[in-house]
Amino acid sequence: MNPEFESNTNKKPWLENNNEEAKKRIYRLGKKAVDSLIKDSMPISYRNIAARSKQLDISGQGIHPNSVKNNEELYAYYQKYSNFKAAKSKTKKIRISETDYTHIKIDRDVQRVKGRYMKMSKLELVELLIQAEQYIAEQNKIWIKTQFESFK
Repeated sequence: MNPEFESNTNKKPWLENNNEEAKKRIYRLGKKAVDSLIKDSMPISYRNIAARSKQLDISGQGIHPNSVKNNEELYAYYQKYSNFKAAKSKTKKIRISETDYTHIKIDRDVQRVKGRYMKMSKLELVELLIQAEQYIAEQNKIWIKTQFESFK
């Protein structure tokens, strides 16, 4: 077998050169696109960068939106100028006290209650359910204790 074609050799200098050139090209085009978007007061997003890079590229090829994420230098530049902020959790902590359960009426409007629950997030519903179970467990404990003491 020819040692040049052995499968355990992964050295491909010609490919590494191509990758480096592509990374530099992506960074150069992406940076130009971001600067152009800033100049035009447009939002800095992956898609806007890709679209603007196609306009600025002499060959008309541009860059792919995922290239912004995959190129470390360009991604750092993107984060510097984008006003994207991670979504904050809009969940609010639900506290269920004993009084909340003592006011529940048997003849309440169930459709209205259902509508209120449908507006809650999954996390809020889980919190509500856990706290309701805790309340029920505490009430069962109190009931068992009073039943046991009544038989003395």
